[in-house]
Amino acid sequence: MTARKETPDAGDEAAEAEGAGHHRGASAPVPGGDEVTGDVGLAGGGAEAADTGMGGEGSVVGGGTAGFSGDGGPAALGRLAFPADVAVGAGAVLVADHANHRVRGIDGSGTLTTVAGDGLRGCAGDGGDAARARLGFPSALAVGPDGAVFVADEMNHRVRRIDPSGVIGTVAGDGTRGGEGDGGPAARARLDAPCALAVDGEGTLYIGEGGSPRVRRVGGDGVITTVVAASTASGAAGGAVAADPGGAFVPAGLAVDADGRLYIADPSGRRVLLLGTDGSLRVLAGPPGGGAGATVVDWSAPCAVAVDARGAVHVADMNGHQVWRLADGAAQVLAGPSLAYPCGLAVDPAGRLLVADNFHHRVVALPLPAAASGQTEPEPERQERPEPEPEPDPERTPEPEPDPERTPEPEPDPERTPERTPEPEPDPERTPERTPEPEPTPEPEPDPERTPGPTPPARLLVRQEVGVELPRGGGELLHVRVSSADPWVPGRVEHRFTAPKGCVFDGRATCAYYRVDRTVIPGGQPSATVRDDGRTLIVEDEPRLNTPDHPAAALVYTLGIRALADAEPGRHTDGRAIVAGQEPVPLKASVLGDDEE
Repeated sequence: MTARKETPDAGDEAAEAEGAGHHRGASAPVPGGDEVTGDVGLAGGGAEAADTGMGGEGSVVGGGTAGFSGDGGPAALGRLAFPADVAVGAGAVLVADHANHRVRGIDGSGTLTTVAGDGLRGCAGDGGDAARARLGFPSALAVGPDGAVFVADEMNHRVRRIDPSGVIGTVAGDGTRGGEGDGGPAARARLDAPCALAVDGEGTLYIGEGGSPRVRRVGGDGVITTVVAASTASGAAGGAVAADPGGAFVPAGLAVDADGRLYIADPSGRRVLLLGTDGSLRVLAGPPGGGAGATVVDWSAPCAVAVDARGAVHVADMNGHQVWRLADGAAQVLAGPSLAYPCGLAVDPAGRLLVADNFHHRVVALPLPAAASGQTEPEPERQERPEPEPEPDPERTPEPEPDPERTPEPEPDPERTPERTPEPEPDPERTPERTPEPEPTPEPEPDPERTPGPTPPARLLVRQEVGVELPRGGGELLHVRVSSADPWVPGRVEHRFTAPKGCVFDGRATCAYYRVDRTVIPGGQPSATVRDDGRTLIVEDEPRLNTPDHPAAALVYTLGIRALADAEPGRHTDGRAIVAGQEPVPLKASVLGDDEE
């Protein structure tokens, strides 16, 4: 999630010598390099221009609808499913197509292709063509100085490497979840949900792990060590001691600048950390009290970071739906109104900031401001205060409402002159009336009512993640995503799924949680019962969303589905998903004919 320092007028050798960041390899033409202006329409709502005076946003790939399509055609017409990261290098824009278990690429002509992954979740293919390999929720990307692409294969607890010839292999992690192996070969070590990557100009690889929060380093000799970890896990092999971040910590985003310093986006601590080349660690930006010299930014969950050619630092605030720019000790909101959970950043050679706009299933390009700072200070104020300001305004609106209710009092208005003497009597009556300002204190009454509020599916968003295509007699996986902005702990609930026409469920059902730090964790073992000869699947589970001990904003149910041998070819949209008793949501599947692939 970082940018390597690029000099537009310099040749490839000069650009390479300047170093490689989290998403950087050698300088190369990037698709869509022209300036992008204007808004981009999205399914379910339109995108608004970033309020920065820089022009609008442009979609590089995807836009509004989750799916998998577009390979071999213009990237702007392709579909992604919850892109987790974006990188630039090896002559292409690269996208971690998270829910499609693929890495997609956009070449200099703007054509979309699949670089790695066959679309099925798994771990296979090392030593062969990357496009035929299997990945498990790729969550981060980085490009080395030699053009090799590194992939954080999160649920496989590995880091994979795609060499310039397209062959895939494993460089870190043996596939077993854990934290052992420091001081030895990285390929034999254990990783715990790798979720962030960065590569410096020497080819040194940095890995952020979300499961057991730490940052590890793989040197040119292939040896792995820990460089940042909580004090309880800071010991590293060979007597080395890792820097201690202190407090809650998750390295969700990494970046390396031209000087070799490592930037760490930490959504748990709501801060960006800076690891110096001497091993010292300090807070670069975050909430008040972050330390001497830290830029104060009251963001929500910084989860990705990139550094541009001028040294300005860009940060994606995932839960705040914003992108920030830090320069000269000041903070500026670069974009926000039209983003939904931005979680990956990269700077391209054309001077644009690429953003993985996760819930809009797209990558957008933002033109960067010409000045390094300028009008930076007022921007964060505008973004912080508009939110609290509208809250008191609607609270005061009820005051004018009681005024029209007192219209019967205007009759005594002409009589008020005599009534003002008995005003002491109305005054005690009005004191309770005008203390409707304290009447917001009765809000605690709705608060207890809200505790059951999140439990019912009133604020749940349920949708099918990716379209399913399957041949007659063939099987596939159908993904149903459940997300919420509120805490949801309903206890044990029943979900009822009805298969689309010509399809039946095979009884497989698993679930995984998507945490705010972009890590994915297994969701236990929901029970599944097949009924009506496979047409109906009953899943019982105890879901939890947005709780202090379980900060996951979404969960995905993965269901095994099969097309009958005599199924009628075509697109069928009559399936249904009823989650925890809420309104049904359509499930869709396309059955391919015998002459279709």
